[in-house]
Formats: sequence, structure tokens, C-alpha cells
Amino acid sequence: MKHRQHGLGCMPQDRRSLGEDMRMAASGRPEPGAIPMSGAASGKAAGTSLPYFLGVMFLVSTLNMADRQIIGIVAEPIKNEFGLSDTMLGLVGGTAFALVYPTLGLAIARAADRLNRRNILAACLAVWSAMTMLCGVAPGFWYLAVARTGVAAGEAGYAPCTHSLIADSVSPERRSSAFSVLVVGISAGGLVASLIGGLVAETHGWRAAFMALGAPGLIVSALVYFTLKEPVRLGAAARAGRAVKAFGALMKSPPFLLCVAGSAFHLMVAYGLAAFGIAYFVRAHGMSVGAAAAILGASAAIAGALGSLIGGAAGDFLAKRDRRWLAWWPAVTVFAATFVGVPAFLAQGLVFALIGAVAAVFCNTLYQPASYALVQGVADPQERASAAALMIFIQNLVGLGLGPLVIGLISDALAPSVGVAALGMAIAFSFLFNIPSAIAFYFAGKTWGRADKPC
Repeated sequence: MKHRQHGLGCMPQDRRSLGEDMRMAASGRPEPGAIPMSGAASGKAAGTSLPYFLGVMFLVSTLNMADRQIIGIVAEPIKNEFGLSDTMLGLVGGTAFALVYPTLGLAIARAADRLNRRNILAACLAVWSAMTMLCGVAPGFWYLAVARTGVAAGEAGYAPCTHSLIADSVSPERRSSAFSVLVVGISAGGLVASLIGGLVAETHGWRAAFMALGAPGLIVSALVYFTLKEPVRLGAAARAGRAVKAFGALMKSPPFLLCVAGSAFHLMVAYGLAAFGIAYFVRAHGMSVGAAAAILGASAAIAGALGSLIGGAAGDFLAKRDRRWLAWWPAVTVFAATFVGVPAFLAQGLVFALIGAVAAVFCNTLYQPASYALVQGVADPQERASAAALMIFIQNLVGLGLGPLVIGLISDALAPSVGVAALGMAIAFSFLFNIPSAIAFYFAGKTWGRADKPC
């Protein structure tokens, strides 16, 4: 790690021969059928066309978010059937997931830095899809909570594998745009959860919604395993036993820590909104679950997809002039989201509330592709999966573990005095976490320093 400068993980060419790098596969041995140059250099992922590869990554990202977010879509009927408080909804919707997801992600990341990432991703996708279906047969709160931890165990492999695969398949100058495919997939997953999950829940009950969203993942898992090839790493595969050293080096990088801290604060807002947004419109504005999921979910998904695409393109455009904009662009956008989101959930009128909520989602998603590109630029090539996993670890302990829980606690505390308005006030308060998020992103750019081009 001595080659770092200002936290940047570019690999000097004299560290090892290019030919040696190109011969290295995930296991450290030559990969049969590998292309004779690195994926990022050739624009292909180990012989797979780049558009197809990114298309499959999009499907994986879509299912990842759909299976995670369905709990928020059907939160109100679950609350009514099991007699839960908002705090308990926050626990099952966020904290139960966060107890497993980030920690296991670190272990899977170290495996992904040394072993075949395609195989790991396919296995993880199969696990989280099967566990999503098990949520649909939960007889009570604790069974549902355990099943949700099973979903988290599978999804723990999503970010380390997909981020590392993309980083080794796309040139540095195009990574922010490539990562926007994952973020668009997140928006598409929200759309699938809202439209399909909401419709199925409305007509066949909330249990059937889990079944409907879990089953397609088993098919896509097979698609990943049988149609994708492992791309050649830009650096040699990580050696066993380097986990502590790799994570320790990343934790000493100020731009990495500040970027992750900024995204963690912001995700308290995003995950809280995902957990309680539909429930808020059902309670405060009298909408049905199906109508709220269809109108709000579809609108927010489209806004999120546009925000992801625009955010990725803006990140690439600005980073060509100064790489620090990979941090400063997120700072600007999450700060702006605060002033959109707060009034949206304090408004009395349904139309204003819907427009404000959708606009807040748009602002919330502008930051993500650039922040992914920053983290992958800071990391060494052989530690990219670990960098993604460490980012997810911190993000989810704070964002997913605390965001829905804080909203639930505030809502329950305010409910005796303000009634159904309590949940909206709690969500509005959560948007204030975007302010420390913006500050952290700003200083991430300051500490990273300027460079001629992104790495």
C-alpha cells in the first residue's frame, strides 16, 4: 500500500508486469477462455459483451432492491396482522437486516478478492431470493425477523461482487456512468416492489407479495452462473490473510472514511423513507396500499432512475476536470434534498406531499454513482471488493440499522400527542441527517486532493 498518494489506489506499472496481471484470474491462476487483455482496457467483461454484462448487473441490482424493499411496501398490513408498533417495524425493516448484512459482507468481500466473484454472486442471489420467499410464510414477528436476516445474509455478497466486477470491466473514465447502472437497478427494484408487490399484496395478501418477488431471483442466479465469465483482475488476486491489512489501510484513508460517513448519514434518510414512505401515505392521506405503492412507488422509481443516470453522467463530467467533484457533487445534491424532503412530509395536501417526496428521491439518488466511483478509485485493484464491503458495512450499520429505527421511535413517541401526523414528522426530521452527510462529502473531496484524471 506504499504506492498510495492522497489516498489514491493507482497501481504503478513497474510493480508487476502487465502480462502477469492479465494472466491472473480470481483464483490466482490463468482463467480458461479469458480475453488476452484486462476487461477495463478492452471494454469487455472476460469475453462477455459489455452491454450484456451491465444488463445482467442491472437485473441483479433490481432484484436486490426489490427483495429488500418489499418489507416497506407491505409494512402496514404486517403491522395490522401482527399488532406491531412502528419501532418493531423499524427493527424488522432495518435493524434485523443490518445486524447481518454488513458484517457478513466483509467476509464475503475477502473471498471475492481471492475467488471467483461470478460464482459467489450467483450463490448469494439464490440465497436471498429463497429467504425472501420464506418471509411470506412467517407465522409471527420473530419468524419474519429471522427470515429477514436470511435475506440479509444473501444480499451481503451483492455489493462486493458487483462493484469489483464492474471496476475490472470498465475503464476508470467511465466508471461513474457504469455504476449508475447499479443505481438505476435500485430504482427499478423499487418500481418492481411497488407495482408488482403492491398489486399482489392488494389482491392476494402481503404473503403472496414476498413469493412473487423472491421467485425470479432463482432464475437470474442461474443466468449469472451460466452466461457470465469472471473478468481478469486489473491487479493480482488478493492473498489470503491480508484482510486486516486491507481493511486497516482503507480505514486510514481520509477520503474513504469521509465519503463512507457521508453516505452513511444520507442512507439514514433513504432507508428510513423506504421503510415508512408507503405507510405514511396510507395513514396520513388515506390511500390504499396498492394505490400508494403504485403512485408513489412508480413515480419515485422513475425519479430515482433519472437521478442515477444524471448523477452518473454529472460525476464523470465533473471528475474529468477535478476528481474531487466525485465527493463534492454528492455534497451538493444531498444538501439540496434536505430542503425538498422536510416540507414534503409536513404538508397537508396529498398532491404537494407526493410531488415533494418524489423530488426528494430524485435528489437523494444523484450522489450515488459518483460516491461508488470515488471509493473504487481510492482502493487498490486487488482490494476493490473489500473497499465496497467496508463501505457497505459502515453504511448499513448506521443507515439501515438506525434510519428506520429512529423514525419508528420518534413516531411512537409523538403519536399520543399528534396522532397520524407523527410518522410524517419523524420522516421529516430524518432528512436533517443530510446536513452532516453533505459536510462529510465536502471534506472527502478536500482530503483526496486534485489529480489530472480519475483513477
